[in-house]
Amino acid sequence: MSEKNHGFNYEKDADGIVTITMDMDGPVNAMNDQYRQAMAELPAKLEAEPGLTGVILASAKSTFFAGGDLKELSSVPKGQEESQFRMIEDQVKAPLRRLEKLPVPVVAAINGAALGGGMEICLACNYRIAWNSPKVIVGMPEVTLGLLPGGGGIVRSIHMLGLEKALPFLLEGTRLPAAKAQQVGFVDALVETADELVPAAKAWIKANPDAGVQPWDIKGHSIPGGDVWQPAITSLLSMAPAMTYQKTRGLLPAPERILAVAGDTVAVDFDTALRIESRALAFLITTPEAKNIITSTFFQLNSINSGANRPKDIAPTQVKKVGILGAA
Repeated sequence: MSEKNHGFNYEKDADGIVTITMDMDGPVNAMNDQYRQAMAELPAKLEAEPGLTGVILASAKSTFFAGGDLKELSSVPKGQEESQFRMIEDQVKAPLRRLEKLPVPVVAAINGAALGGGMEICLACNYRIAWNSPKVIVGMPEVTLGLLPGGGGIVRSIHMLGLEKALPFLLEGTRLPAAKAQQVGFVDALVETADELVPAAKAWIKANPDAGVQPWDIKGHSIPGGDVWQPAITSLLSMAPAMTYQKTRGLLPAPERILAVAGDTVAVDFDTALRIESRALAFLITTPEAKNIITSTFFQLNSINSGANRPKDIAPTQVKKVGILGAA
């Protein structure tokens, strides 16, 4: 059985495993309105699927998932924080939460870059298999755009790795190759060719039929390294603001918000932390700092790199030698 809906190819095999291959309009898969429509309908379809034994999320693009739609994000005016909060909660987070609460294993088959929202989709899966290739880069670089991982990235990474281990990746927006991501714990397994991804995911599902529960949904779960009541965590949270201020001089709100959400994550329950994270992203989306950073470091830089400022009537030449003259 195979069908396509809003850019998601849905295919169920004879073993009851459904493979969702994201193939949205445009050159990359992005967390735009088309994605939100597709993801909104997906959990109910999977919940009603007879004989379901597992789910695989894959991509038909050369990237797995490119993250948020920056044009959309940078156009949200001040005063729209509440509507953004509701959109994040209802259209982004709620479907991912239902996906990870399915009673069957869910696996991400990562064939290319999974950054920002793409990485957050992977974190909502029970298992992550990546192609061991230079083309595969994972991470949550939202802070470099004046934003934060608001699709569950902060909360899930801390519950997965612990505060001390996860915080540097969140504050620095580190991009990791597949092998390094496996060492860190963001990726569970590697394959040597892209064609092995889906077969490897199916094999893991068959070998682990009861692996459909996330660690944070198991009764008695505790955050690795401890919560806010651990002296080491309290010490880290007390020192981190001053260290962050040294780097930002108080001019960038995103790192401060990431720290605040991280602190709340180790102090409250999982779902409450997700809501706090949503409020923080809804606030940052409307800030002038985020709009300016996105415009200058993404749109304008891409325009320059594509030759927008190059004179139209001068042919390209190869420079072999440069001399610099100046006063002593």
